[in-house]
Amino acid sequence: MAGFEALDLVNVGLLVTNMGGQLLLANHTAEQILDTRDGLEVTTGETVRTSLKSSPALNLLVEAASKAQPSELGDAILAIRRPSGKRPFTLVIRPVQAASSATDPSTPTTLIFILDPEFPVETAEEELRQLYGLTSTEACLANLLMEGKTLDDCCEILGIRRSTARTHLQHVFEKVGVQRQSELVSLLLKSIGLVRTGVKKSKSRTAKPSIGEVKEAGK
Repeated sequence: MAGFEALDLVNVGLLVTNMGGQLLLANHTAEQILDTRDGLEVTTGETVRTSLKSSPALNLLVEAASKAQPSELGDAILAIRRPSGKRPFTLVIRPVQAASSATDPSTPTTLIFILDPEFPVETAEEELRQLYGLTSTEACLANLLMEGKTLDDCCEILGIRRSTARTHLQHVFEKVGVQRQSELVSLLLKSIGLVRTGVKKSKSRTAKPSIGEVKEAGK
């Protein structure tokens, strides 16, 4: 179960499907994405599908991955349009090694990674203070910048002047070891932005196989 808890801490969606494209496992991020039905959804038969037409079709790529031979193993990348008008999801579809010989419908054959450019950054002020020695105000400012806020937005939210915000920002630069705001945001997202903190356990939408079974299927 520790393996599943680790998957739930990642801000990248993960779906595991069988040879028929039916969902076997979804981590916390993927469940959130599926629940919105904004580009990706699950049918009553537990098959993953797109809300809008995509080219090439998702089901064709999943089917091809499930039948891939060891010499043909490779990733397929697909952009998924969203009815909401938000930026598309990026899907990386990866066949599980030796899945082509699978006959049991409970055997994982395909991994689908979902990257959401609109995914909100978790509040990480405490982690920023611990990691870089930031003050509360500096950590709050850095967190807002990670969320995509402009410096003027931060001033309004924090109720401080722009000159004060720039002073705090300069202190953050010095402590983190960067020189530009874009560099700061990129580094923070890579250092803590991909991991959730304080995630509560949620009920899975599907029965989860043991982590050992998933590993065995990948051998």
